[in-house]
Amino acid sequence: MRKTEAHSQDKGLDRDYLVYIITVVWLAAIWTVSSIPLQQLPSVKIFGWDKLGHLGQYLILGLLVNRCLISMRKKPGVVVIVYIILLLSAALDEWHQRFVPFRSVSLWDFLANAAGLGLGCAGYWMYRDRSKKPAA
Repeated sequence: MRKTEAHSQDKGLDRDYLVYIITVVWLAAIWTVSSIPLQQLPSVKIFGWDKLGHLGQYLILGLLVNRCLISMRKKPGVVVIVYIILLLSAALDEWHQRFVPFRSVSLWDFLANAAGLGLGCAGYWMYRDRSKKPAA
């Protein structure tokens, strides 16, 4: 292996580690924000900006996780397990809010979280299917 190839691979590894760190920081940020007590009770709207926020933050998490899974070249079974763990994490995040002052558990929030993860997971499979097609 030539020196330039090794340097290029090192840059790739550095970029991968950066994505791993950003993914963990993003997940920690989700949990941290949901642990902050609210000064007022949340609205009871089923659909609104709040639900789009939940969907968006978990979609971003899914996309970051996808980048990690792609760089690690994980098998499909591992991807399914990772997304099940993310879904459980989203459920636990919602449930733990029961113990945070002025917060409550919301099935609608969890469903918005799950929708974001579902979109992220669908994105992974679309990328995977597209990358396996031979170039025309």
